[in-house]
Amino acid sequence: MRLIPIAGLALTGLMLSTSAFACDTIVSPQQISIHGPGKYCLSANRSLPIEISGPDIELDCRTRSIINPSSNGGGPTGIRINSGDKVIVRNCRVDGFPIGIDMNVQSNAQLLNNTVVRAQDVAIMVHGINNTDPFAEPTRIVGNRVIGYPTANDPSSSWAPALRVVGLGRAVISNNVVAGHRGPVGLELVDSPDVQITNNQFLDPAAVDRMIRLEQSPRARVVHNTIMSRQQNVMFGLSGASGATCVENVFINTIHSGFSDCAVTRYNVEQPLPPAP
Repeated sequence: MRLIPIAGLALTGLMLSTSAFACDTIVSPQQISIHGPGKYCLSANRSLPIEISGPDIELDCRTRSIINPSSNGGGPTGIRINSGDKVIVRNCRVDGFPIGIDMNVQSNAQLLNNTVVRAQDVAIMVHGINNTDPFAEPTRIVGNRVIGYPTANDPSSSWAPALRVVGLGRAVISNNVVAGHRGPVGLELVDSPDVQITNNQFLDPAAVDRMIRLEQSPRARVVHNTIMSRQQNVMFGLSGASGATCVENVFINTIHSGFSDCAVTRYNVEQPLPPAP
């Protein structure tokens, strides 16, 4: 009987050991470039940006921060990925860079559980080659957070979208949170057909023109997303949705929800209700 808890402890120790040695390389605070396949990790906060070049690279920041020390320095982008084929960036916090994360995708790239704070340009930008191969793994942008609230040291507004996705057919954009965004657009999707936009939350924005903007991006699936604004200051919750499937979204305080443009619409909620025709 005593062998069972002992075996459990041994298994737990093995799992922790495996987790501890999951990294091939610890990125030093002075290292800017990452190239060559492998798993890279941060062990401390840093002020220098990171540039990733090459395929089959995973960067796990382990919730460490990349902090721009000056609004006039530190480079334009916190994390930049060039030609990312099978590149994964996860658990990174990028603070104070004009562009938080800029990813150039070839195929099967992932941004997972990252946070971008105080971006004055696009917080997260992902652009690709519009791969329409039905057997290719789609790009995944999942579980990221964009925080745009002003601070005493940074009262300025962003003039760009919080999330911009260009040329990424069949991308999965899911479980992301945009809070306190002060730019004109929450999520901008361009030249990206057949994208899944699911379970995202757009919370407490300043005046926004279009929260979810689709441009030349047909057949999007817009499902289980939430827009919640304190005031009726979002002009369009959704725009360009011709051909989209819109199901069980909740839009609060949007002047125009945009649901009427969807090809398929079911069980969506908007408050206040639009005026009767």
